[in-house]
Amino acid sequence: MAKEKELKLTNQNQRKKRRIFYVLLLVLMFFLLWGIISLVNHGKMAPEEGSSEKAVATKNLDGELVVATTTSLQDSGLLDVLVPAFEKESGLKVKIIAVGTGEALEMGRRQVADVLLVHAPDLEAKFIQEGFGLRREEFMLSEMVIAGPAADEAAIRGKSFVEAFSRIASVKRPFVSRADKSGTHHLEMKIWEVAGISPSGDWYLQTGQGMGESLLLASERQAYILTDYPTFRQLSSQLKLEVLTNDAKYKNIYSGLTIKNLSGKINTTGAEALVDFLISEKAQKIISEFGRKRPEDKPIFIALRLNQAKDKGE
Repeated sequence: MAKEKELKLTNQNQRKKRRIFYVLLLVLMFFLLWGIISLVNHGKMAPEEGSSEKAVATKNLDGELVVATTTSLQDSGLLDVLVPAFEKESGLKVKIIAVGTGEALEMGRRQVADVLLVHAPDLEAKFIQEGFGLRREEFMLSEMVIAGPAADEAAIRGKSFVEAFSRIASVKRPFVSRADKSGTHHLEMKIWEVAGISPSGDWYLQTGQGMGESLLLASERQAYILTDYPTFRQLSSQLKLEVLTNDAKYKNIYSGLTIKNLSGKINTTGAEALVDFLISEKAQKIISEFGRKRPEDKPIFIALRLNQAKDKGE
């Protein structure tokens, strides 16, 4: 009897241990399953927890947008305001390459820029006709002026650009040309052509440089120069030159130009986003207010789409 009782107790203990084992096993499986479900749900929710800026950056592959822009936009300081506003809104990182319009268009042809900011309408039209460009949006303009020494020995003050160029050439006073195939240089050559003059000689100084560098050289040499007004204004404290004349016939129109993705490497989504931004009400207000201390002050840049633009979603 004693042995039977001992055997019965042993069996009971074994059953009790098995029950405890199974309970612990069920608890472990429960926590394991709960952990897996939590990880899956977290993965599904992650995109919704990110900001819209991060979502745009993800959509645009590497999140970088290469912008080839005319030097006048860089030298004027406008891009220092526009670019951070666009980066904040889009989540993209913008890489600015400031060159002349001619070189910017060449970069587009070589597929080494995603979008162009340029100011030579006829060259831009040719770029599109050649099959390299897609969308062109004019978003602002600025005044072109001829600056020169206060003495104004060529007597061009208040004259038209064609007459001013003719007078400068006739008395052979120093004239600085960018000579860099930029939009400004392109316009300069058109004015010489209308005036019937092929400039050459010691008085005609060719820099092959951007607007800022060319203005500084003109100041040093006390020479005349064709320049956009915003860049002249930005550097005015460093210049010993005056604005002598302007000409409403010659407008300096800036456009955003997207590029056909022939290489498969162009960030087309980012390019479209930048052009959309430039014609948006937000960007147009930034452009219109740039450099103005009071609302009644004359705008440095004229926003062409102000009060016409509509932000997406409005």
